[in-house]
Amino acid sequence: MGNRENQSISNLGEVGGGGDRNIASEALWLRDRALATTSNAIIIADARAPDYPIIYCNPAFERITGYCAREILGRNCRFLQGPDTDRATVANIRNALSKGLECAVIIKNYRKDGTPFWNKLSLSPVQDHRGNLTHFVGTLSDLSERIEVQEALQQANDQLQTILEAVPGIVSWISSDFRYLGVNHHLAKLHGLLPSAFVGQDIGFLGASSDFDSFVREFFASDATETVKELSANVKTGSSQSAGHYLIVAQKYDGGKAACLVGIDITERKRAEEALVLTRKAVESSSDAIGMADVSGTHIYQNQAFSQLFEYSTATEFKLAGGIPCVFADPTVASEILETIAQGYSWCGEVANRTKSGRILQVLLRADAIKDQTGQIVGLIYINTDITDRKRTEQELRQSEKRFRSLIENGRDIIVILDEKGFCRYVSPSQERILGYPTAEVLGRSVFELIHPDEVPMVAQVFKGVIEMPRIGLGLAEYRVRHKDGFWCILEALATNLLDEPSVRGIVVNCHDVTERKVAEDQLLHDALHDALTELPNRALLTDRLSQAFARVKRHPNYQFAVLFLDLDRFKVINVSLGHRMGDRLLVAIARRLLTCLRPGDTAARLGGDEFVILLEEIQGVEEAIAQAKEIQKAIEQPLHLEGNKVSITASIGIALSSGEYQWPGDILRDADIAMYRAKALGKARYEVFTSAMHIRAVALMHLEHDLRQSVEELNLKYSMLNLGFGVGESSLLYEADRKLERSKLSISNPKLECPFTVYYQPIVSLKTGLVVGFEALVRWLHPERGLVSPMEFIAMAEETGLIMPLGLWVLSESCRQIIKWQRLELPVEKSLLTVAVNLSGRQFAEPDSIDQIKQVLQETGVDTRCLKLEITESVVMEDGEAAAAMLSQLRELGIELCIDDFGTGYSSLSYLHKFPIHTLKIDRSFVSRIGAAGENLEIVRAIVMLARSLGMEVVAEGVETPVQLAQLRDLGCEYGQGYFFSRPLDSEAATALLSRSPNGNSIYSLSQVDEVQYN
Repeated sequence: MGNRENQSISNLGEVGGGGDRNIASEALWLRDRALATTSNAIIIADARAPDYPIIYCNPAFERITGYCAREILGRNCRFLQGPDTDRATVANIRNALSKGLECAVIIKNYRKDGTPFWNKLSLSPVQDHRGNLTHFVGTLSDLSERIEVQEALQQANDQLQTILEAVPGIVSWISSDFRYLGVNHHLAKLHGLLPSAFVGQDIGFLGASSDFDSFVREFFASDATETVKELSANVKTGSSQSAGHYLIVAQKYDGGKAACLVGIDITERKRAEEALVLTRKAVESSSDAIGMADVSGTHIYQNQAFSQLFEYSTATEFKLAGGIPCVFADPTVASEILETIAQGYSWCGEVANRTKSGRILQVLLRADAIKDQTGQIVGLIYINTDITDRKRTEQELRQSEKRFRSLIENGRDIIVILDEKGFCRYVSPSQERILGYPTAEVLGRSVFELIHPDEVPMVAQVFKGVIEMPRIGLGLAEYRVRHKDGFWCILEALATNLLDEPSVRGIVVNCHDVTERKVAEDQLLHDALHDALTELPNRALLTDRLSQAFARVKRHPNYQFAVLFLDLDRFKVINVSLGHRMGDRLLVAIARRLLTCLRPGDTAARLGGDEFVILLEEIQGVEEAIAQAKEIQKAIEQPLHLEGNKVSITASIGIALSSGEYQWPGDILRDADIAMYRAKALGKARYEVFTSAMHIRAVALMHLEHDLRQSVEELNLKYSMLNLGFGVGESSLLYEADRKLERSKLSISNPKLECPFTVYYQPIVSLKTGLVVGFEALVRWLHPERGLVSPMEFIAMAEETGLIMPLGLWVLSESCRQIIKWQRLELPVEKSLLTVAVNLSGRQFAEPDSIDQIKQVLQETGVDTRCLKLEITESVVMEDGEAAAAMLSQLRELGIELCIDDFGTGYSSLSYLHKFPIHTLKIDRSFVSRIGAAGENLEIVRAIVMLARSLGMEVVAEGVETPVQLAQLRDLGCEYGQGYFFSRPLDSEAATALLSRSPNGNSIYSLSQVDEVQYN
């Protein structure tokens, strides 16, 4: 009926693969026509779907029932039954359907118009190759007509299947919805399945090549009715997969609803093509120059290496240039090769070839015939390997061997060949130059005759090892060999057993003369153990001799020795004033004098600089060591004349005696050094014997330095816990940090935040009014065990170690904070006149970053710089006048007033003092303390006061302790004073309390006499 919704029976998978398209199409057409024109009504129901829907009906069924296919398909046959249809018959049908059984019944049904009709319904179940029920075929006809139709269809199907199985390729029918309608046996076998397994499946159900899927979909989407394409396909069989190549011929039929695809396996052809491509690539990429010629000898092919080697860019160019004969330097070689190949043989040999530019190459040529499958010669292949470099290398090797022989004959080393007993079979000519023996005098002689008797056993032992270990080189340690003239030469040797080497058959010994090197090594050893300037033993040799002395003490308990550590006094002055060359000459002269004072067995060593150590061996006691020290000092103190300069110098000596307590040389050197420094501290030009008290004092100073460093680190911790870093050499002593500390209510008593330092303030008093006009800030160290430590004990140490840098900045920051606190309080003093003077150490003054650090503190605290003074000692300022002037000017530009501290103790230049932006001179306490006695000190103070007045400076007298001193200072016109007469240094609370007293009442004179300010 041509209804598009009613499937052709060929689409239900009843037809298998195909062969000739026309034959297959005709057979399918005949089968469909038979079903369409039969008078029997035929339906097919899907047994796999619920309720067994009808999926096919022929026109006869439509004609008989009056329903069109659109109304029939997808429905169960029950729609034909009426109210009087026999229920038992219906039950039989249902039973057959549920059990997949055949069933033949006579049943009454109803047409669309309601009219009944009787028919014989024959139901036949349809199963796949696995026995699974897939469909039911129902026939409404008499039995004879149905059998005739089935037989006709079966016959047509068998014929078509026979044709398809005869086709060598793979065949498939695919619907336009991309499902298999059928496949031939070859395709099914390729996948390890039966043909029926494909029917109705999507084309991708096997997980095959996506290229095939894309091809099918593109073909149906196109207007083309047929196409041809090569495809690569992955064929999956179970868990394995294999690749193949196919030529696919596809043709649509049934108006484009389906297509027949025939595939021819071209895998082997593709592999052959790929192999050919790989072969071509291999030839093209080969480093050998490969060419081919036809049977007539005409050049027809060359690879890239051939073009590069012979400089002909193409085969045509090479052929036009003359072909094969043109590359041979000897043209007869080409004829020889062609004749050899024509006779069926290969040809191989080294030839000289000529390039296009005329260069001659050495080539290894291999030529062979190219034969077809019948063995007939069809061409010639020739492979050229460039061996020009190899031949050149071989030539160079021959030349190298010649040079090597020349080196052996003329080299500095001695080459000897011995037999297994040590007799000389060969010796190089260099032997005569090194050892002085004529060659004839050595040949046939045992080498052991020339070796020093003390070393013959060692050499013999090595020689035995060489005999036992062929081809392994064994080195001989240094050994002595007698020269022809009788002296001994020192040689090193390497011996190799080549007795089994036919070209040698002997033991080859390479001897190297190291006599000069040994002399140099001895000199180096001497230099390593002696001072280069004075030739005295150095620290290394001294340490070795001290170790030997300790060993003697252990062996002989009564054995005694002493170490004298000597340091020249004021050597630096001589070195600087006369120059380093004169200083070196002085050191050499001192070394010679020391040697004159030594007894046999004693050692004088120079450790460096102007430090010497004398080791006195085997002494009777400390008196002998002291006597030796006095003798040395007396010798050193004798005047020296150095290039017209008369020089006198003294020495400080520390003495340490050996005892059982010493275990290492460094220990006794340490104690002698301590004693020497004690001698210097007591006035120089003297000696001191080490005592345990000295060591205790030195250790105490070391511990004090350690504690000071730890305290400065704790000072840093106080700020770093608030993420406001402060480290050694940094300027981040932030005022804001202290404000945050206060806001966070972190008590200083908290051991994690306890500050190990505090600032005390000593009042500076107007001598006219008795009122406090300012303070000097003085740092105090709160030692965890010793309590408050005097600045005299740690300030110099802080200066020496560099700890004064962070400590001084902290004092500056604390002082600025205190100024601001006093300004915020309601004090009965004129706040604008109240100043705090902070000491700036010499280390800080010399630090290039000090200005920036001070600026940062001023910015962070916001202090009024008019209330801040900086005190610098006179000696620091005068050390480098020009640099000091620049530094002081920068400080003054910040608005800070500057004071010269300890004035009168240095060597101030009045010209410099006039240039410096100084505001205040502070008279040193050493002058004030003796002002009570009339005389020089009084006049010195008077002169300083007058000098200050003439320069427009203020004067502060330090160390005022008595009423007499106060009265005299006032009489001299001194403006300000500072000292214990007025007040001890006060902590911030006590200083604040002092300021809180009314300035209109008692002056600080009477206050200091009435109230004893406690030292916290």
